[in-house]
Amino acid sequence: MSGAFRLALDCSTEYLAVALIDEQDRVTAAESTAVGRQHAARLPTALQALLADAEVERSALVGLRVGVGPGSYTGIRVALATAKGLARALGIELAGVSSFVGLAAAVLEPGSEALVTLDARRGNVYAQVCRRESDGASGAAARVTTLSEAVKLPVSEVAARFPGLALVPAQGFDAAALAGSGQLIAPKAVYL
Repeated sequence: MSGAFRLALDCSTEYLAVALIDEQDRVTAAESTAVGRQHAARLPTALQALLADAEVERSALVGLRVGVGPGSYTGIRVALATAKGLARALGIELAGVSSFVGLAAAVLEPGSEALVTLDARRGNVYAQVCRRESDGASGAAARVTTLSEAVKLPVSEVAARFPGLALVPAQGFDAAALAGSGQLIAPKAVYL
């Protein structure tokens, strides 16, 4: 397939999520698989399969987006190391994106806003207020805007800290939303 493509990957949750979008932000290929803690072993193969299935050569990649958490510390390190190595090898732009962009895209309806939460264990959650914008053209990557900083807090404090907001637990991951995100995090903020 010809053209220019952005690649996205995230390993901050139990999901290994990868996606490709084209110059018009249309989803070319996407895969999200629950792998538990097997990100390091499965990420290289998942990236190769994604590119092969979409018939996209590495030389067609012009940018890379990586989920920077919050979430699994080891998973985030796996994703960052892979993204940094790939971006350097290919000489392409690399930027971080809040993993909540992909989490929210998987659970929010277009035009809705909610507090998306992710289990942080031991009675805690990671939480971030997100809004999924109305869908654009058919086949376009979901657009999610984060409206607050991601925080970690006890489950018992969620309602008091975010009164009146719908609470939506994370279920699944949409890496294409990362690839199309305009809310980039400066590389030094994600240890690149």
